[in-house]
Amino acid sequence: MKNIDFYKDVETIKLKDKLGEFLGVDEDFIYTFTDAVKLSGHSCPTVAGAYLMTLKALKELYKSELPVRGEIKVELRDAKNIGTTGVLANVASFITGAKEEDGFKGLQGQYFRNNLLKYEAPIKGEMRFTRLDSTDSVEVTYDLSNVALSGFDGFLMQKGLQKTATKEELETFGTAWQKRVSEILLKYHNDVVKFI
Repeated sequence: MKNIDFYKDVETIKLKDKLGEFLGVDEDFIYTFTDAVKLSGHSCPTVAGAYLMTLKALKELYKSELPVRGEIKVELRDAKNIGTTGVLANVASFITGAKEEDGFKGLQGQYFRNNLLKYEAPIKGEMRFTRLDSTDSVEVTYDLSNVALSGFDGFLMQKGLQKTATKEELETFGTAWQKRVSEILLKYHNDVVKFI
């Protein structure tokens, strides 16, 4: 794939999973930005933001401990059909294991993943992450307004959407778009996610 050399430089997210251990997968789970891209089917500022918010929230919640997948509640401020809320939820759910009512129901009251992902929560941030073992929580928001990302040609984007762009024009647009994503993840990763 083109324009993804920077993916390898993005910090990974490492968690343990007690259900996995119980069922014989006795190793830590490591998630990468590449995994989030595969889940989403694309790489964009929203996917980058969802990944960064999850990364930063887990680091803040667990400090020097390893986060525990399946023991984290994820709440989103907005309804699932509003804007990019679904994208944020999908990435956070994938990494933390938190699911809506259709998630894994557990084994004899243990290891459940269902009802850990909620929308329209009464929070100020975009997302809130809560540890089930301690009820400690953090709220995060994602804001690009104070960073200067490289530009891209909006005209080429429109041509691409209208199916009138040449292959070379699409490549030019794609390269510029991914440069913006790389800047968010590598240059501004400490500036775009805030705790509320």
